[in-house]
Amino acid sequence: MKIDKIVVKIASRCNINCSYCYMYNLGDLSYKIQPKFIEDRTTEEFVKKLLLHLQKKKLQTVHIIIHGGEPLLIKKNDFVNFINRFNLIKEKGIEVIFSLQTNGILIDNEWCQLFKKNNINIGVSLDGSKQDNDTFRIDKKGDGTYHNVIKGLNVLNNNNIKIGILSVMNTKTDPVKYYDHFKSLNLKSVDILLLDANHDTKQNIFGQDLSPSEWYIKIFDKWFHDSELTYNVRFFEMIIKEILGQKQGLDSLGINENNILVLETNGDLEAVDVLKLCGDSFTKNGINIYTHEIEEIKKSELIEIYYNSGKYLPKKCLACPIQDICGGGYLPHRYSSENGFNNPSIYCNDLLKIITHIQNTVIESMPPELVSQTGISKLTYEDALKIIERNILTIPKPEYTLKLESFKKN
Repeated sequence: MKIDKIVVKIASRCNINCSYCYMYNLGDLSYKIQPKFIEDRTTEEFVKKLLLHLQKKKLQTVHIIIHGGEPLLIKKNDFVNFINRFNLIKEKGIEVIFSLQTNGILIDNEWCQLFKKNNINIGVSLDGSKQDNDTFRIDKKGDGTYHNVIKGLNVLNNNNIKIGILSVMNTKTDPVKYYDHFKSLNLKSVDILLLDANHDTKQNIFGQDLSPSEWYIKIFDKWFHDSELTYNVRFFEMIIKEILGQKQGLDSLGINENNILVLETNGDLEAVDVLKLCGDSFTKNGINIYTHEIEEIKKSELIEIYYNSGKYLPKKCLACPIQDICGGGYLPHRYSSENGFNNPSIYCNDLLKIITHIQNTVIESMPPELVSQTGISKLTYEDALKIIERNILTIPKPEYTLKLESFKKN
């Protein structure tokens, strides 16, 4: 496994209480035994072993995603010390790219100066307008967080820091108004995430006025045909690039290896943290930076499955004509206590509708000669279902199925 992206949990607590949060509100209580903040000695040990891994795998770039909880709860001096620890890697000629994901509430001018000095890319979580955002993104008193987030965005804008937004889908909202709201903000990009759930917990997602696919398609059509486009939508851009044959490094799409690892505040090395929604302490594996080398993550079956989730697919996915684009969707969305990860995503049909719609829209916008050169062709959702139904009869059971099913509880 070549790991070059690390989500580092520098804080294990948060200053707000989003109802859909996989860290605190979907059944995993392991955060309670984590140190509230990462210690300097843990960062020091991690950086030493990360450097060895990068050199052994001959990797020239590493991406550090600073995360929480809420990472800005950490003291600014401790944050500076954390960043400076990575000088050990930079001194060896390896590029270190920093990103930070925050709810935006604690941002001030001093934080902005630290971001600029260290070239840290900033992502802020916001779920649309005040009414939309404050439905789920609330503080510990139950009050909405929208106005405080907007204050943080304004501070970032005043300091000329480009902002990327992470937003979670809400099919109860008007998709056009949702899109237009983000146009009113000075943004670089928006990524619209599927609401995290699995086969055991999906009952709260479906049955709304719009299905997830209908909601996304309405936003896509507005975005794709917008003559005054002001921001990128990563989810749509990644799909378009996959359609055109460019393999993307996104763990919720495509068939590339997921070369991402999570470092917890106590030094534990784990698979992607969204897997916490599968059960209490689900991601715990006994692998810690104090006692293990990074290469020893191969001992964790969950990390292996996550790393190869675009290739370790159930039969329905293997039968699907868009499997190379979809990659089976996001691994946490495939889980059930009955079958482990040997299931299609709970969003399987929605992804099929979204991707075929985007593919057909892109083809319609291309000159015929370019369509001919790329070799792509239109595919309706209905025809894709027929292909799946026909292909699934001839596909043998994959050898890795036992690994996918090893996490079932029955």
